[in-house]
Amino acid sequence: MNMRIAKNIRGFRFYTREEEEEERFLGVSTKLSLSVDGNESGDDPWKIKKTLEQSDCDHLCRLMLRKDMVQNYIIKVWEDAGRIDEIAKVLDGQGEGVVVRVWDYERGKEYELKLKKLVSSQCYILAGAWSNKFVKERRLKKGDTIGLYWSTAKSRFVFSVRARAPAPGPNAAA
Repeated sequence: MNMRIAKNIRGFRFYTREEEEEERFLGVSTKLSLSVDGNESGDDPWKIKKTLEQSDCDHLCRLMLRKDMVQNYIIKVWEDAGRIDEIAKVLDGQGEGVVVRVWDYERGKEYELKLKKLVSSQCYILAGAWSNKFVKERRLKKGDTIGLYWSTAKSRFVFSVRARAPAPGPNAAA
């Protein structure tokens, strides 16, 4: 082992179980941990996962999100952050919704979309630049799996293509 690395490791401070318990009791921590947007637990950050339907990729120009996903992973987080005005605009199915920023994780670009509720279906949609910036530029198609989560650190959605649909076989109809 490299001598410099070995020396550095010897210099690390290791906590006893009693010291760790004391920190937990006091509600503080001096441990350094790495995380993505505060996700220190190692959980999968992609809270909203969706296998795209044809309607998400066609002329309707919007991504449809289930009510439970939005309620559990967006509205709840916004409530905790005190974003009451945004919640009201989204829940008012008659209004324009709210403009949200969406960070494309793989491409390192940010776009603005509108999040709003569809009264007719009780679902939510992300609309606006969805068709051009995501479907066309990312070549999304039915069967692709995408992931989204709300970054509390950056106040925006983070978007990722998690899996591509299998390529059609040689005997698939055109």
